Amino acid sequence: MAVGIVSYGSYIPRARIARTEYQKAWGSCGADIKEKAVPEFDEDTLTMGIEAAKECLRNSPTVSIGALAIASTSFPYEEKVMSGTVAAMLNLPERLFSTEHGQSTRAGSEAFITAAQLLGNGNGGQALVIASDAPRALPKETIEHGLGAGAAAFVLGTEDIIAEIEYVNSFISENMGERYRLAGNSFLSDIGVKGFTGIAFNELVTKAIQDVLQHLNRTAADYDFLVVQETDGKRVKSLAKKLGFSEEKVNPGLLYAQIGDTGAASTMLSLAAVLDEAKNGDKILLVSYGSGSGSQAVSFQVIGNPVGTQRLSLRKKLENKKNIDYVQYLKLKRQIM
Repeated sequence: MAVGIVSYGSYIPRARIARTEYQKAWGSCGADIKEKAVPEFDEDTLTMGIEAAKECLRNSPTVSIGALAIASTSFPYEEKVMSGTVAAMLNLPERLFSTEHGQSTRAGSEAFITAAQLLGNGNGGQALVIASDAPRALPKETIEHGLGAGAAAFVLGTEDIIAEIEYVNSFISENMGERYRLAGNSFLSDIGVKGFTGIAFNELVTKAIQDVLQHLNRTAADYDFLVVQETDGKRVKSLAKKLGFSEEKVNPGLLYAQIGDTGAASTMLSLAAVLDEAKNGDKILLVSYGSGSGSQAVSFQVIGNPVGTQRLSLRKKLENKKNIDYVQYLKLKRQIM
């Protein structure tokens, strides 16, 4: 039984802080961004996820949600069933199989794959997947400079599919010292050695990609789009080139320079951007990464056209923005009053 994407939605906060604001405040910017998205005072990962889900549900030809999978590394609560809040806000039924995913930036793909497997096991109906994130670090840490915000949502089903899931995999490894957040701490840390992080990222993501190509008897040339977790502005392009993927296949999914590192929502937002451009017959390869570390890959075959021709594309949404300075940014992040 084929399982795939029926509909999708996305949300990007309007507030933006430019790279130049960091340069004014700190003398430099430790991230390869032009600007990044920032949640307003009345926004968090819950409200952003709800907005993405509303768009997704509006564009679904039918709505029969029997499963809900949500993902974030920065839920508003450390202990609470967030699915109940989401279901109430979206008017979903109480009889709902729900899963919640955190711990790493891989959480978005975890939620997506879990929901797909629930449907594949014959649970029926549709599954709603929401990945929303706004990772945080202390302003003095260079890792903070690139942290952005955003959300994406998908309805998965077995009918009215626009992108069929062909194959999924998962790889894990042990890499101490990469990006992490200790229990009870709201802020991210890392050892600050980009070379070490780059090696860990490249090795695991490469394994995930090569496994897909081998399993499906394909090469990089057989794919029209490659989506890879963006943790900076250069790593994805460099790795893709080594593996034989041209820039034309990578560029449609690159969002880091405009919205920053969106954590668990990164690959899901990039997938939404790619679907905005995809056409019937295209093949999409998505690969997530979570520091520590783990990587998952999903191969898609586009078999329809995006639902809802009046949809505002993600790229168009990026144009709806307001610029803020560094002091305003610190206020929105509640670092100063």
